[in-house]
Amino acid sequence: MSKIAIDMMGTDLGINPIIGALKVFMKKYQDVTFILVGNESEIQTAVTKVKLDATRYEIFATTEVILMTEDLMEVRRKQNSSMVRAAELLRDQKADAFLSGGSTAAFLAACHFIVGEIPGISRPAFMPFIPTIKKWKSVLMLDVGANLENEPQDLVNFAIMASVYAQAIMHNPTPTVAILNIGKEASKGKDYHKEAYKLLAGNNKVNFKGNIEPRDITSNLVDIIVIDGFTGNIALKTLEGMAKNLMAVIKYELTKNLYRKLKALSLRKAFRGVRETFDYRNNASALVLGLKAIAIKTHGSSDEKSWISTLEMARTAIVNDFFQKITIKLLKED
Repeated sequence: MSKIAIDMMGTDLGINPIIGALKVFMKKYQDVTFILVGNESEIQTAVTKVKLDATRYEIFATTEVILMTEDLMEVRRKQNSSMVRAAELLRDQKADAFLSGGSTAAFLAACHFIVGEIPGISRPAFMPFIPTIKKWKSVLMLDVGANLENEPQDLVNFAIMASVYAQAIMHNPTPTVAILNIGKEASKGKDYHKEAYKLLAGNNKVNFKGNIEPRDITSNLVDIIVIDGFTGNIALKTLEGMAKNLMAVIKYELTKNLYRKLKALSLRKAFRGVRETFDYRNNASALVLGLKAIAIKTHGSSDEKSWISTLEMARTAIVNDFFQKITIKLLKED
């Protein structure tokens, strides 16, 4: 039986979306239990209201909360916060995964100072799933915000870790890797990109295909895209915003007058398919690659649907023994 520790506090929408997601998730899967870390009375009230199966969870009471507006130093100051205690449960092997929708800076600090990195990894990375034009086919992109700057060797490590994930979780034996750059040629980009290109081209642990341009992120050309965290975060948020606004434009154009509304009735199924494909809530979280255990960060504004996808990601990583596989791959000699 797997066990997941959840930081219940410090999100934008409170604990109700998490509780709602847990109720749905528990009905679907019987092999996971949960440690709900946070304000005991608040959690108890919420789980009682929805009649959550009491045999599937325990409450770990804490007295402090790291707010979304607070910085990473609060991890040191607020030792009895829900985020710190949840990370400690992971470190102490009392949980198989740690999830949080709280402050990103504090979450990363907790991962670094409490959970720790795999030997040889100095900079972990956020890795989300990015939907592509091929339905239900995603590209893995990292880093998307765990670091502001990265070294060329970091991109090599990112590529190796993501390749292990694609092999173990997505059952892709030879995942392809590309660097996000301003052009496809090896000579494009800053010195940082050029050096990373050389390192990846000479590494036998990855199936490197060169550079990929931003316009092709969702074109299903490669399986993994690596880049520094600053650029990756901008790319991710641009994609999320574009998808959201595109759906709004399509809806407006299809409903602007009675004639179009009537015509749109025959297109409802197709429109739902497009919306579902590019709904970021289906991939609302990012796995932190490079840690000694499984930690996942989701948006602070995650709703119930987003939390369900986050729980799905955690369970999938646990049951496929992802941590052990990635550690073996990184420590294995060339």
